[in-house]
Amino acid sequence: MALEHRGGRVYRYTTERVGGRVVRRYGGSGRVAALGQQLADGTRELRRLDRLGERLRVDRLEHQNARLRGWLAGVSAAVADALRAAGWHQHRREWRRKRGAVMGPLATVPTADQVRATWFPPDLWAMAGELDPAVREKGAKGDKAVAPAVAAFVDGNPAAAALWGDVGRRVLQRWVDSYAGDCLTTRRAVWRVASDLRAGLAGPSPSFLDGLLAERVVLGWVFLAWCESQYARRLAEQTYREAEFHHKRIEMAHRNLMSACRTLAKVKKAKLPDVLALVNVNPPAADGLVPSAGA
Repeated sequence: MALEHRGGRVYRYTTERVGGRVVRRYGGSGRVAALGQQLADGTRELRRLDRLGERLRVDRLEHQNARLRGWLAGVSAAVADALRAAGWHQHRREWRRKRGAVMGPLATVPTADQVRATWFPPDLWAMAGELDPAVREKGAKGDKAVAPAVAAFVDGNPAAAALWGDVGRRVLQRWVDSYAGDCLTTRRAVWRVASDLRAGLAGPSPSFLDGLLAERVVLGWVFLAWCESQYARRLAEQTYREAEFHHKRIEMAHRNLMSACRTLAKVKKAKLPDVLALVNVNPPAADGLVPSAGA
C-alpha cells in the first residue's frame, strides 16, 4: 500500500495478489487517504510488537525450562552415582544389582516414627516446639553468638531438624505456595494430602531410602499438577508456541513422576540399602518458575 501524489492531491492505493495476478484497489484521496495510511501503519506496528512480545515470552519460558532440565539432570546423576557405589549397574536404562554384590545397610533412621511420617507443618511445629524469638531472629541474620542455642534446639530435637532441615519439604513449600497462592484452604489441603501420600508410599518404619524415594514421587506429583494448572490457566489466551511449550513441560513432568514411581517400586521389591540418604540436591530458583520458600 502506498500514497500517490497527482495534480496536487494525495491518493491511496492497496495491492494484493488474487489468483496469480496483482490487483490494485483505490483507497481514497486527500485527508481520507492520509488517515487510512496512518491506520495501516499503526496496525502493522502493533502486529510487529505482538510478534516481539510473543518471542520474549517464549524465550523466557524456554530459559526456565532449560534450568529445570539441568537441575533434574543433576539429580539423576547424583542418584546414579549413589546406586553405582552400592553395587548396581545400568543395563538398557534399567538399574540392576551386580551379581555377588554385598547389599548391607548403609544408614539407619535415628528419628521417631511420628516425626518421619509427616510433612504437615502444623504437626511438625507442635512436635518441635518454639525456639526463642530473639534467638530465631538473630539466627536468621547470621549472628554467630546464638549458634550454641540453635544447635541445642535442632540437634536434640528430631522434629525441629525435620521442620528446618528437610530440603524436600522446603521444595514442596515452594510448589504449594505457587499452586495455592493465598487460599488457606487449598494450601492446608495440599499439605495434608502430600504428607499422607508420602507416609503411605514410604510405609511403616521406612528406611532413609524408602522415605527419600517416596518424597521424590510426591514432589513429582505436585510438580505435574502445577504444570497442568499453568497450562489450563492460560489456555484461552496462549499462542501455539506457548501451548507447545506447556505440552513439552507436562510431558517432562509426567516422565519424571513415572520414573520416581518405578524406582520406588523396584527399591521396595529389591530392598536396597539406604544409599540415597547420602544424596542431597537443592533445586535452582528459576525466575518466575519457583517462588521463594517460606519456613
